[in-house]
Amino acid sequence: MKALYISTLLGLLALSAAAGCAGSSPTAPGASVPVTRVPASASPAESPSSRIEQVRIPSRALDQDMTVSVYLPPGYDPDVRYPVLYALYGYGGTHASWFDYLSLDDVADRLIREGSLQPLLIVSPDYGNSFGVNSSAADGRDPGTVSIGRYEDYLMQEVVPYVDDRYSTQDDKSGRYIGGASMGGYAALYLGFSYPGLFGKVGAHSAALWTYSASDLFTDQRDWLYASEALRAKRDPFRLISPDKLAGIRVYLDAGESDPLAEQDRALYEALRAQGIDAVWSPAPGGHDAGYWSRQLERYLLFYAGKK
Repeated sequence: MKALYISTLLGLLALSAAAGCAGSSPTAPGASVPVTRVPASASPAESPSSRIEQVRIPSRALDQDMTVSVYLPPGYDPDVRYPVLYALYGYGGTHASWFDYLSLDDVADRLIREGSLQPLLIVSPDYGNSFGVNSSAADGRDPGTVSIGRYEDYLMQEVVPYVDDRYSTQDDKSGRYIGGASMGGYAALYLGFSYPGLFGKVGAHSAALWTYSASDLFTDQRDWLYASEALRAKRDPFRLISPDKLAGIRVYLDAGESDPLAEQDRALYEALRAQGIDAVWSPAPGGHDAGYWSRQLERYLLFYAGKK
């Protein structure tokens, strides 16, 4: 069962990575390449359209340039302040996976046209297979598939300030959200719970979580992330639950009903509710795959920026 699941997931991630690498990247740090995408449901006469910029950010934390995809809504106006969703991809993906593979931008365009979604920016940064944490070779045994480096510092201290400086954003927690799928779901929880002053909403979709039960998967990654009690206390979303720190934050958790990770995700929901945290558990039919996430995109976006 586990081998079949891993084989299926690796096949999915290979497709995700291929889709994410399909576009060209600008060569100069800080430069951008606008990519105009018109939804299939839109008529040629409909305008203005959204666009996606691929931006290269020189990262001091990682000592390399990193690519970030930024969705700008139809009619983006530099004089208007927009909420921002930081969307983190699953293991093996890239900055482009949410758009090229899952077409998140097409769903956002449709909901904005229908008037049910606030126009927003969607920012998807490359962060390797890092789980969004700061790590070093000395932390624990490398399972051979993770990205090691100061990825947390890069995301929080470089990407967020860069976006707020370059674009017209609501630069406070009421207009800043973070969410992700699978590895990205873990990263969203970790970063959202570690920086509660930055994010007003946190979404974890089929999040990679562990409860040290017999149903845990990918235990080599778990044992790398939580190589010591000190690291587990710092990185485990279950250990980061604090009613005082997380007051005012809304959390959305979901997983496919046949997803082997659903048990762990529901356990986190129950732990959050037990501490009085504003959390929602929203499972739906499906597994741990792109088909499930694609069917949930509308629900995700409406959680983050739906009009009341």
